[in-house]
Amino acid sequence: SCACSSTRKAAGSREKINMRIEQWLGAVKARVVWFTLIASWALSFLTVRQTVWLDWMGFVLLFWTVYQPNRISFVLAFIMGVLMDVQQTSILGEHPLMYVWLVYVMRLLSSRLQFASVFLQALYGTALMLAMQLVRAFFHLLAGHTVDVLQVGWIFLGTLAWMLLAWMLTRGAQSKTMGSWVAH
Repeated sequence: SCACSSTRKAAGSREKINMRIEQWLGAVKARVVWFTLIASWALSFLTVRQTVWLDWMGFVLLFWTVYQPNRISFVLAFIMGVLMDVQQTSILGEHPLMYVWLVYVMRLLSSRLQFASVFLQALYGTALMLAMQLVRAFFHLLAGHTVDVLQVGWIFLGTLAWMLLAWMLTRGAQSKTMGSWVAH
């Protein structure tokens, strides 16, 4: 009886280790989602427009739309967009419109992407962010503002940020000390 229970425990731990990153991220608790949203908002304060500009909030919203679609709503995307508009003193409604659009398109794609590799998901997220930046640049040109095309290049940093976030959350969920805090 004792040998059977220890064999089951060992098999269960092997199953946990062999789980894909996508499976771990599907079991993440709500507090981790909120923590990453707040952290991305804080990172946007550190962004210097003249050197590096990456829309951390947009990437985090896309990231969790793939892994936790029930926790990222259009209302949440809109509210986070308003916060970003106020923080960056941009045209009111610019970020909310773009974030709701990003979440909508990613929800359309999420059923296909849920079982794809993290790298492929990051590429889709980067393509959507690039499309969002191009639409944003178009509207800024219509409004008579100047647009720095080099800012669009920083979006590709988001691909690496996506994979790093997936790796960190997976490692946190697999650790004994952080596991209960991160995943169910």
